[in-house]
Amino acid sequence: MTGLATTVGNNLAGLVAPHVGSDRLAYLDLTADPSSPRSVSYDEFDDRCGRVASGLRARGLGPGTRVAIMADNSVDYAALYLGIVRQGLVTVPLNTRVSADTLRYVCRDAAVRLVFHDAAHAAMVPVGYDRVEIGSPAWDDLLSSAPAPVAEVDPGDVAVQMYTSGSTGRPKGVLLSHRSQLFTVGQYTSGGFFMDRGERILVSAPMYHKNAMVQTKVCLAMGGEIVLLARFDARAYLQAVARHGVTSLTGVPTMFALMTAERDLLGELDLTSVRRMMIGSAPMTETLFDQVQKLFPDATITNGYGTTEVIAVFGGHPQGLPRPKITIGHPLASVDVRLVDPAGGDVAFESLHGEVTSPPTVAAEAEGELWVRGPGTLNGYHRLPEVTAERFTDGWYHTGDTMRRDANGWFFFVGRVDDMFVCGGENVFPGEVEHTLERHPAVHQAAVVAVADDVKGALPVAFVVPEPGQSLTETDVKQWALEHGPAFQHPRAVWVVDEIPLAGTAKVDKLALADEARRRFTPRS
Repeated sequence: MTGLATTVGNNLAGLVAPHVGSDRLAYLDLTADPSSPRSVSYDEFDDRCGRVASGLRARGLGPGTRVAIMADNSVDYAALYLGIVRQGLVTVPLNTRVSADTLRYVCRDAAVRLVFHDAAHAAMVPVGYDRVEIGSPAWDDLLSSAPAPVAEVDPGDVAVQMYTSGSTGRPKGVLLSHRSQLFTVGQYTSGGFFMDRGERILVSAPMYHKNAMVQTKVCLAMGGEIVLLARFDARAYLQAVARHGVTSLTGVPTMFALMTAERDLLGELDLTSVRRMMIGSAPMTETLFDQVQKLFPDATITNGYGTTEVIAVFGGHPQGLPRPKITIGHPLASVDVRLVDPAGGDVAFESLHGEVTSPPTVAAEAEGELWVRGPGTLNGYHRLPEVTAERFTDGWYHTGDTMRRDANGWFFFVGRVDDMFVCGGENVFPGEVEHTLERHPAVHQAAVVAVADDVKGALPVAFVVPEPGQSLTETDVKQWALEHGPAFQHPRAVWVVDEIPLAGTAKVDKLALADEARRRFTPRS
C-alpha cells in the first residue's frame, strides 16, 4: 500500500481529509448552469459528506447496509457516494440507462435499504424501497445533523457494490473493498502517473461508471479541482475545457471520437491547457489516438486499462522506454500479472513485484488471457460463489481479456475472450477488425459484430460512420479490409450509418448492433 493509506486510514471516504482546512476548491460545479459555475471548497464538500453519514446513522442504518444512488452527475452525488462509505455502509451506484426490470433486479439482489435519486429519475425508482429525493425537504432533513466522523472499518470490508453492464445475462454485483479502492487511488497518485497536485480535471462521464468515479477519487486524493458536468455532450465538454483551463482529461474512446467530429467548434477553442489524458474502459485505435493528439497537441495521451473488477494494473516502463501509442502499459511493480492459455497454463509472462520471468520454452512475445493478482482486485461477486470460483484461481483473477505482450514487455489489448468468434476455423477479434477499418481515411468510427453462418460458423459485419464531408461505400470498406488485413477478417457486410449507438456507460452498444445486424444481414442462399 502506498503512503496514501497511512494518511487517510482504512476508510475510502478518508481520502478527502488531508485537504480539509486548505482553502482548496474541490469542485467547479457546472451541472445546474454551465455559464454560472458554483465553487465548492474541500471544507464544504467534506461537511456535506459528513452530514450524509450522520443522516444515515440517524435512520438506524448499520455497517454493511446497501444504499443506492440513481441520479445525474452532481456534487451531491459525490457527497452521497463518499458519505455512505464514510458511515461504513455500502454505496450501490445505479445505471440510469438500463431497463426497469434490471433496476428491480439490482435493488433486490443487493438488498438495497434506501435509494437516493434526483427529480429526473424519480419515476425510475423501483416500488417498495425507501427513497429520498435530492433537494427535497427529506433531503434537507437528512443533512440537518452535525457531520459524522469517518467510521473505522476493516480494510477488507466492502465499500462499493457496482454492477456489471450485463452484456451476457443478468448483471453481477462486484464487491469492491476499501483496500482495493485505496490501493487503486494510491497507484494513480504516485509519481504524477495520472495527475499532479493542483490539477484541474473535467468529469462528465456518468458517476455510476468506474471511469468517472476513479477520476473523482484520484483528484480528491490529490487535492485537485473537479470541473463537473451533469452529463457528456461533446460541444459542452470542449467548451468547458477551453473556458476553465482544464489540465487533465479521462474518458472512453467514444467520447473523444465524438469530440473530433465537432469541426466547426474546434477552430474557435484554445485547448492547449490540457497536459495529460487517459483514455480507457474500451479499446482505442491508432487512428483515434492520432486524431485526439491533433485535437490536444500539448497533451500526453495514455491508453488506460481497467475493468469494474480491477483497475490499477499497468503503468510506465520500469526502464523508461518510450511508450507505444496504444499500449495499455507495462505491469506495475505492485501487481502480479500473467498471460495464460485456455487450459490455464502460462504462455509467456509473469510479473512478481517487478521480477519478470518467462517460461524457458516460449518467446518473449506472446498472447493469452490476462490474469491479475494484487490488492486492487474485487472481493468476489455478490451472492454468486460459483461465478467467483470460476473467475479466481489461487488468488488470480481471470479478466476475460486477451492481451498481447511485445518483446519489451508492453501489453496491448486484443479483445474480450467471449467476444472472439470463429470464422471458418480462424479466430476473429472484433477490435482488430475495427482497428483496420478505422485506418481508412474516410472512416471516422467502426464497430464490428458477428452474425451466424451455416458454412463459416460466424461472419464479421461492420457499421461505419464516415468522416464529415466524406463519401463511403460498402465496397470501399470491404476492399480496404482485404488489402490491409487477413481475408478471413474482412466484413461480409458493411452498413454506413450516421452514428453508432452508445450504452449507458458511453461505450458502443454492441448488443444493439448485434440485433440490428441480424435484422439487416441477408444469409447466403
